[in-house]
Formats: sequence, structure tokens, C-alpha cells
Amino acid sequence: MPLASTQALILGSFPINEQDKLTQLLTTDRGILKAVAPGALKSNNRFGSLLELFTEGNFIYYWNEEKEMVTISKGDILTSFFNLVSKPENIFHFYLMAEMILKVIPYNQKDKRIFRLMRSVLAARDKNTDIDWLFLYFQIWILRIEGLMFNPDICYSCFSTDLKEAWHKADFRGILCRKCKTDEKNHFSEEELQAIKWTHRHPPGQKSPGIVANDIRNLNRIFLQKLEYHGECSFNSKQYLPDFR
Repeated sequence: MPLASTQALILGSFPINEQDKLTQLLTTDRGILKAVAPGALKSNNRFGSLLELFTEGNFIYYWNEEKEMVTISKGDILTSFFNLVSKPENIFHFYLMAEMILKVIPYNQKDKRIFRLMRSVLAARDKNTDIDWLFLYFQIWILRIEGLMFNPDICYSCFSTDLKEAWHKADFRGILCRKCKTDEKNHFSEEELQAIKWTHRHPPGQKSPGIVANDIRNLNRIFLQKLEYHGECSFNSKQYLPDFR
């Protein structure tokens, strides 16, 4: 069977029998891979802490073209984010990010931006960037990568530009200006629209000027609903974050 190697972040792992784990890898070159880690549940297993959530490692694996899953032969840790991810103020945000990737991004979608996005969010949090802002940045870019993010400059109905405020359509497929809105509930202020544009050209460690905590919470709530709507799914991890229930 062919051998290959990849750099990846661990999105999750769980037992599939008494000895082995099923692991989901966010790779740099092949998107998300399902991988069996043989012997990972043994007391003397060769993987150690490599399979912890969002550990970054180099993995050697082999595959059979007739099977969906690959098998990890061995791996080495590049960066352990365990101490960062496991902090009480971080853990549920990172669980939710992992769940979003797994439920929204198709397996084997070869888009390197997803790995770079998650790696840059982890690095920014390691430098104490606000976790709610990083979660917002993450959501905006997942929507952007999947072609689901609206243009924050243009009304979906009348195509007017330079909006000072807007309302999200009920089907989450665009925004409306004051003249075109009817009974839409989700409102965007000028500062919130500017923050969405800001993320397009700035790394996550830089926060949009003028954005405040209430704006960030509002945008996070709306975009979580938008991802659930388009993904036709519900994110279980949101139950642990009061702002998203």
C-alpha cells in the first residue's frame, strides 16, 4: 500500500475498538482526512500525546484506494497546543471550531486556507488575543472559504453601496439596506460591517478598530446561525457557551 506524509492538526479522536482510535486530521495538503491510529489505546502506544485536540504534527500514513480511511504509521509532534486549548476560557471555543470544520468542510477538500486559518487562530490566542474576536474571525473565514459570506458593501435587493447599517435576510443569503428591509431581525451596525471587511486583509491577531464586545457577540451569534442554516446541522458544542445557546 502507498505511503505518504503530511503536516496536520488534530481535530478529534475517539476509540473504535479496544486498541485503536479514529482520528480526524486537518492537513496542509489534503484537507480533512479520517485516519485510524492502530494501538493508540494501548498503555505503551507509540503516539503518546500526539492525538490531543489541535496538536500539530508530522504524520506518515498509508492507504488503500478502496477504503475511505487512511492508517497512521507514525507521527511526531511539531507544536503542542494542549496547555492553551485546555484552559477553561478556551476549551469550548476550540471544541466548537473543530466541530464546525468537521460539519461544514467536506472531507478531502484540498484548500490550504483552512489549515492556515486554524493555525493562525491558535498562534494568536497563544499571544492572548481575545478568544471571542478569534472565534468571530474564524467563522467569517469559514463562511468566506465556503462561498457563503455576503458582500458587506452591497444591498442584496437594490445593489446600493457604502451601507452604514444592514439587515441579514431571513434565508441568510445576503444583506438588505434600510429601504429594502421588511421584518428581518438580524441587524449589522456600521462598525460590524467594517469588522467583516477588516478580516479580509488583516491577520486574526489584529482586532478591527471600533469593534466592541457587544458587536463581537452579535456577529458571533448571527454567523453561528448562518453556518447551521447553510450546513443543515446543529453544533452540539455551542451548549457550553452561554452567548450561543
